[in-house]
Amino acid sequence: MSQDERPDEEPGQDELIAAFAALGGPLTDAEFMQLLGSDEYYGTMVRLALLLLDGDTAAADAVARDAFCAVQRAWGSLADQEQVRGYLYRAILDRSRSVHFDRAASGRDTPRMAPRAHEPWVSALRALPYRQREAVVLRRHLGLSELQTAQLMGISTGAARSHLARGMSLLQRPPTQ
Repeated sequence: MSQDERPDEEPGQDELIAAFAALGGPLTDAEFMQLLGSDEYYGTMVRLALLLLDGDTAAADAVARDAFCAVQRAWGSLADQEQVRGYLYRAILDRSRSVHFDRAASGRDTPRMAPRAHEPWVSALRALPYRQREAVVLRRHLGLSELQTAQLMGISTGAARSHLARGMSLLQRPPTQ
């Protein structure tokens, strides 16, 4: 995947963390629902889940909502903005992984959304094995370091590097006809 094909950094990630921090702690129900309804913040996490869940909009929405609720519940134990960001990413990743593997175990088909014409990299990304997709999304889409990627995936840095290298290798191969 070339630099031109990669998406720009999602807007709203820093603002989301700042919104939680500016309010000094857990949000009121009204504030929380307003944040959930904001595409600037909430949409960023839904798009992340969409990349991990083959474009299943309903599942991605549920994953993002559940992740926001988890951050709300854990607010008191999170010391700083970086911990909040990591917790939110980890919640999205864990919940997306659960949905993916539950579907695989039950043999249910994953609803697929057709990628927009200007996003050919999405089709290639969906063809990757799941752990390689996670590594590519975390490292290339979110711009996390190898260490952060490994920590979020719950694996060693070397394993994360291996998943990323294999995924990037598959993304750079021309499609077979």
